[in-house]
Amino acid sequence: MEGGRPMRGESVLYEAIYESILTQLYSGVLRCGQALPSQQELCRRYHVGITTIRRVVRMLERDGVIDTASGRRAVVRLDVHDELCVNALLSRKESILDIYGGLELLMPALYAQGARRCVDLPALYIHLEAVRGGAEQVEVYDQAVRFFTELLVTYRNPVILDLQSGMEHYSRIPHIVCSGLEDPYAITADFVKSKLRDMYELIAQGRTDELICRLEQMYRDIKSRAKCYLKGLEERWPPASVHIPYQWYSGKGRTHLYTVVARKLYRRIEAGEFVGRTYLPSVPEIMRTYSVSKDTACSAVALLSDIGLVRTLDKRGMVLREGDGLPPLRLEENVIGEHLVLCVDAMQILAVCAGRLAFAAATCLPRDAARSAAQAWEPIPRPGSARIVQLLLDFLQRFTPCRCLRTILEQFDDLLIWGHYLNRLDWDADKAAAQEAECRGYFDQLRGALARGDAERFSAGVQDVFRAAYDMALTQASRCVPAGRLPTAL
Repeated sequence: MEGGRPMRGESVLYEAIYESILTQLYSGVLRCGQALPSQQELCRRYHVGITTIRRVVRMLERDGVIDTASGRRAVVRLDVHDELCVNALLSRKESILDIYGGLELLMPALYAQGARRCVDLPALYIHLEAVRGGAEQVEVYDQAVRFFTELLVTYRNPVILDLQSGMEHYSRIPHIVCSGLEDPYAITADFVKSKLRDMYELIAQGRTDELICRLEQMYRDIKSRAKCYLKGLEERWPPASVHIPYQWYSGKGRTHLYTVVARKLYRRIEAGEFVGRTYLPSVPEIMRTYSVSKDTACSAVALLSDIGLVRTLDKRGMVLREGDGLPPLRLEENVIGEHLVLCVDAMQILAVCAGRLAFAAATCLPRDAARSAAQAWEPIPRPGSARIVQLLLDFLQRFTPCRCLRTILEQFDDLLIWGHYLNRLDWDADKAAAQEAECRGYFDQLRGALARGDAERFSAGVQDVFRAAYDMALTQASRCVPAGRLPTAL
C-alpha cells in the first residue's frame, strides 16, 4: 500500500482489453445477441496480436460474457438491462467528460503532426471513400476512426495508438432507446464523409493549423452533446444506489510493475526521505510497502542498480552509489531494449504535445501561483536536460486541467526512468554539451515567461525543451536499439 491505495498488479495487455470490452458491455455499447467484432477487427482496434485477442476471447467465454462457435463470430451472451447500462454510464459521467477535455488537448496536435509527415494520402483517401451511405452508425464511426488512425501510424509508436484506442473506447456513449432522449450521435454517413473530406483537403494542402482548429471544435462538440445527454439520463433515471468513485483513463501499461516501484523509490530517495539511514529499504520492506512479490521487488532493485543510483552490499542491504563506476547490468539486455523503446515513445508524445499541455496548465494558474512555481526552479545550479525534463513533467502533472492527462503523464514518468540507461552509452561529449546548453537556454527563457504570466512564451519554451530532449534520446537510443524499433524523428 502507498498513500492509502493498493498498487495495481502487473498490468498486461489482455487484462486491459478485457476490461475495455466489459466497460462497453455494461454501458450498452455492446448488447446481448449482438455479434462481437471479429478477432481480426479487435486486433486492429487495440493494436495487438492475435494471441492476445484469443486470450481475451477465452476469458470472456469462461466468464459467461460471450458464446463462441467454430467458424462464426462470437455473440454477446451477457444481458445487461437498460437501467444497469444507464447507471454504468452515469457512474462514469465525470470521467467521460474529463476524457473529452483530454482528447481536445492531446489528439489534435498528434493528428496534425502526423499529417505534416509523409502521410499516405492515397490510403487516407481510401478510408474516406469507404464511408458509404446507408451504413450502420457503428460502421461509419469505425471507418472514421480508421481515417484518423492513418495519421498516427507514421509515428511508428504503439503508445500513441494505445492512447487513441483506450480513450476513444472508454468514452463511447450508446443511445439508450427507452430513455426517450434523442440519440446525441445520430449523424449520417454523408455528414461524416463531408467532414472527413474537408479534413483531407486541409491535410493535402498542408494547412495543419486549420486542421487543429477543426479537430478541437470536433471534440468540443462531442463533449457538449455527451454532457447534455448524460444530464438528460440523470433527470429521467433514478440515481444509482451504489456510488462509484471517480474513474479516469489509464493506459494499457506496457511497462512492468517493478518499473513503477523503482520510480517511486527513486523519487523517495531524491526527496531525501532516507537521509540518516545507513541502508535504503530492503527487499522485504519493499514487498511490504508496495504489496508486491519478491521477484518484483528484486527487479526494482536491479533497475535502480543498473542506472547507477544504488548498490547492494552482500547480505547487508542497499545503499546509495557514490562516486564509483557503473555496475555490470543485472537486467537482461532485451528487456532493457524493450523499455528503452517505450521510454523514447513517451518522449516523442511529449515532444509533440507538451507545449499545448503547458499552455493549458499556465492559463489555469493564478498569477501568484505561476510566479511561485517559477521561483521554485531558480535555486537549481545549471541543471542538466534530464533534470529539466523532470521538473517540467512534474509541473504538467500538477497543473494540467484534465485528470486523465495527469494519469497518462504519471505513466510516462514511470517510463522515463529507463532513459537513465542511455548514460551508460559512449556519447559524443561535444555534442552532448551543446545539447545540454540548448536545453538550459530554453529552460531559462520559459522560467522567466512563467514568472511574467506569459503563457504563450512559456508553452513554446516547454515544447522546445521536450523536442530537444527527444532528439537527444532518439539519437542515443539508436546506438543500442535497431532503428526500425524506434519511433520516427520529428
